[in-house]
Amino acid sequence: MNPSILKAILKNQSKILEKSVFVFYITILFFISLSSSAQNKSEIIIEGQVLDSLKNPVKNASVGILEEGKAVQTDSLGNFRLESSSTFSKEFLGKEVTLAAQHPEFRTFRQKIVLKSYQKYSIRLSEFEELKAVEITAKLNNDDRETSKIILDPKGLENTPTGTGEFSQILVTLGLGIVSNSELSSAYSVRGGNYEENLIYVNGIEIYRPFLVRSGQQEGLSFVNLDLVKKVEFSAGGWQAKWGDKLSSVLNVDYKNPTSFAGSASVGLLGGNAHIEGANKSKRFSYLAGIRHKDLSYLLGTLETDGEYQPRFSDFQSLLGYKLGKLDKDGNFKNQDKNTTLSLLMAYSQNRYRVFPTGRETTFGTFDEQVRFFVDYTGEELMNYTTYQTALRLTQKFSQNFSMDFTLSGVDTREREFVDTEGAYRLCDVNNDITSDNFNKCTLVRGAASEYFYARNSLDAQIYSFKNRSSLRLGNRTMVEFGGEIKSENINDELYEYKVLDSAGFADINYFVDTETTLNSIRTQGYAQISHFFGTDTAEWHNVTFGVRVHNWSLNGQTFISPRLQYKYQPDWKADIQFGLAAGIYQQSPFYRELRNFSGQINESLLAQRSLHIIGSMDWDFKFSKRPFKLIVESYYKQIANLIPYDVDNMRLRYYATNAARGYAWGIDSRISGEFIRGTESWFSLSYLQTKENTDFDERDFIRRPSDQRVTATIFFEDHFPNNPTFRVNLRLLFGSGVPFGAPNNQNYRSFFNNPAYRRVDIGFSKSLVFDENKRIKSIWLGLEVLNILGVENIISHQWISDYVNDVQLAVPNGLSQRFLNVRGVVKF
Repeated sequence: MNPSILKAILKNQSKILEKSVFVFYITILFFISLSSSAQNKSEIIIEGQVLDSLKNPVKNASVGILEEGKAVQTDSLGNFRLESSSTFSKEFLGKEVTLAAQHPEFRTFRQKIVLKSYQKYSIRLSEFEELKAVEITAKLNNDDRETSKIILDPKGLENTPTGTGEFSQILVTLGLGIVSNSELSSAYSVRGGNYEENLIYVNGIEIYRPFLVRSGQQEGLSFVNLDLVKKVEFSAGGWQAKWGDKLSSVLNVDYKNPTSFAGSASVGLLGGNAHIEGANKSKRFSYLAGIRHKDLSYLLGTLETDGEYQPRFSDFQSLLGYKLGKLDKDGNFKNQDKNTTLSLLMAYSQNRYRVFPTGRETTFGTFDEQVRFFVDYTGEELMNYTTYQTALRLTQKFSQNFSMDFTLSGVDTREREFVDTEGAYRLCDVNNDITSDNFNKCTLVRGAASEYFYARNSLDAQIYSFKNRSSLRLGNRTMVEFGGEIKSENINDELYEYKVLDSAGFADINYFVDTETTLNSIRTQGYAQISHFFGTDTAEWHNVTFGVRVHNWSLNGQTFISPRLQYKYQPDWKADIQFGLAAGIYQQSPFYRELRNFSGQINESLLAQRSLHIIGSMDWDFKFSKRPFKLIVESYYKQIANLIPYDVDNMRLRYYATNAARGYAWGIDSRISGEFIRGTESWFSLSYLQTKENTDFDERDFIRRPSDQRVTATIFFEDHFPNNPTFRVNLRLLFGSGVPFGAPNNQNYRSFFNNPAYRRVDIGFSKSLVFDENKRIKSIWLGLEVLNILGVENIISHQWISDYVNDVQLAVPNGLSQRFLNVRGVVKF
């Protein structure tokens, strides 16, 4: 199809969609108005005026009685006239009701009144407190003085249009060097690293990803359940010594500590989830539990490969807490300086992906020279991942200044990968002469063959850990933190797979792996750090943190030491600006995936990768039009030694299992966030990155690393109806320039080619219904999401096919999801 015609069709579809959504909302408003006018003659009249704190009239404010469920708008002088129907009057006349007023620029007003036949009220609205950006806390404690760290409020992220609601996809929207090129996966990379270089903690325990996963659609649910989250901390580099030994980033998630009963339930076209939380009458015992289910059948139906998809992903998590000390009547410790708490985190996940592929048709190339790729499939693929995880945590506070935390945790994962498929393919030229009778049909067949892939792979892993974290405050300005961990890792892997290529009647086994591996090892880690604060919270201040980590792994016998330094400074200026500097050594000891090469062989002498981080940052909080904004700018440089090279195959990282490279990464991240629309939070992020490596096994000098995505940009923009903030629109835009890829089995062509840019725009429309706090149901949220609204065909990987006419190999692109519609509903109680 002519690209200009296709573009016009897509543009027309977008306009039709916009008009449909507009008509949908207008229709709802029409029926609401119609039902209101159908009421009987009014018998109760309330008149009055709405003013601000300076007694200025507030126009376009909504005023109503909550029990009646309707509202009127104030005029230009702030006046309103509220008339109630006779039916409502008979039931509520002389009774107590709630008079409410709402405006986007002011706090919501609520007051109990006794209904009379006629009465007048003057309502005074108070302005919002001018807070800093939602993800950055305003308090000045030790956490807020850390360099290159942001603190996120999960409540501000709930309605981000992502389809699946995966926390990692929401995290990618924040920018600041966080990148993902697949909406099907929870994997993300940070500042030139890969997803296996990211540390993830939930309530102090480290979270692991599946080992055998090959593509995003197989991956299932990520561990973090947004319904259970209380606080999120993220560092894109230069983090303190109290966090672990990896190369790229740290994500630390804390779950809630409930004090009263609450819950939620949501459902959409891609799955649903529910959670409950609460505490007993004495507040000594608390509970938090969530269940999730994701079904991607609808989404996977937009992929190029046709077939019967059966993806079923489910998980259950619970956190139980118990206070061991003496409590007062409100459930608080009587002695706040000395107390003990015990918590138990349990998680179970079952990720099952099954597909019966039937066929595929892909057209690629330029308009002048198009090539079409046909495949007919038989067989099936089955991936099954089952994970159990638990952690028992004891927190002992000995005094106001000294506390210790002990955590005993375990992970048991069982992964099975069964593949038995055969694909017969045909490659041909496409006639692009629009005047020809054979337009858009195959002309010359360039190649034809079949490929049979068989795999029976299984992996069992058990990881057990005992960890201590302690903190000692020396006065009001010095904090000492120290701790250690001992970890046992047991892995059993059976890998058996092969590929047979049948071309022109000649069958050839071009890939065969048959290995069995058993690894048992012990890791020992420890850290200590000291932070000191100079100055005053309200004027000029300095904060310095110095720490060191020690790590030993029994498998390769390596022990390494990693010193780290952070410095943050706030000058005594009128502008609220903070400057930061971080430097340190970050070393990542190999895990099982790095040890295994392309042939399935294990290199037990592989050493840790080592990276030097140098980061400079500036945080500026300012006000524009009396609204809060925040600008963050960070520049960084990483020098990497003992690098373990890898290639990317869809979502699978295939390591060379040797310390055969050295590399570097440098770049700059910028982000501005704030109330571009009063009462909402939006942000814009722009990043530049360059990362390269020099390997020992090819003839070239420095080449681009697989994660070398030069320019990335993210936009999250929220808006609402001026007179009704319960109707909202959320826009999410992701852009990333193309990452490199290379021809298979040819080391001199690694990172030789460049992918197209990743472009994606998602938009969500929502309506919130908020009820009185005394009601059983607190709120209802209804959302309509149009994902990939521009219908961009993003590419995740390539399949290499032989062209026998020209004696070359062609890279057939494997695309991601197309445009699709999602509907979600959330009830909170």
